[in-house]
Amino acid sequence: MLRAVITDIDGTLTDEKRRLSTCAIETIRRLQDNGVQVVLASGNTSCILKGLSKLIGTSGTFIGENGGVYRVGFTGDLKVLPNRQVALDALDLLNRHFQKQGITLDMYSPYERLADVAFARNVPVDEVRALLADWNVTVLDTHFAIHIQEKGFSKGLALKQIAGDLGISVSEFLAIGDSENDTDMIQAAGTGCCVANAVQEVKLAADYVSSISYGEGFVEVMNRFFPHILER
Repeated sequence: MLRAVITDIDGTLTDEKRRLSTCAIETIRRLQDNGVQVVLASGNTSCILKGLSKLIGTSGTFIGENGGVYRVGFTGDLKVLPNRQVALDALDLLNRHFQKQGITLDMYSPYERLADVAFARNVPVDEVRALLADWNVTVLDTHFAIHIQEKGFSKGLALKQIAGDLGISVSEFLAIGDSENDTDMIQAAGTGCCVANAVQEVKLAADYVSSISYGEGFVEVMNRFFPHILER
């Protein structure tokens, strides 16, 4: 039996312009109000996720920075897992490399991030990966940003820790996403799903792929797996 949902935000609850789907929010609230724990899992910073958890209507548990940080409930302590200095050192190399080409990396929330670094996709992600191939970092392309983080951390790993804290088996979680940073989370959960706009890697990992993109696709998946709640 599914007791919890863990969902990506950008591209899963939002459209390509990062506008939240109102029908997805309404669905999350109905699930939460009927005893299904809904966990947000994103590359966004903890300060954004704290606000979204409250405003969307979850119970406050979230994963941020692609598994680099997490919190259980509204009153739980924020846990920071990777060593951010590893990512900062890698970023220094990238800055020096791209500055020689006259390119300045456009950083995202550099002072709010605690576990990774993120910047705009104005440089080729394949070039970034080639430059950092020998570094102890993971390079993630979410199609909204490029993230660099110390290796060994992910949304899937954070899911396992959160599940233990909540007293819910990982097998009782439904995970849903769209980007490569969601793949291991989808594989770790008991049921893995994705929206129609997901990248091919994620579609291959999923048990179910929605026929609709973005937030409406999220609603389609929830209706399929939680009809006893949503069809009332």
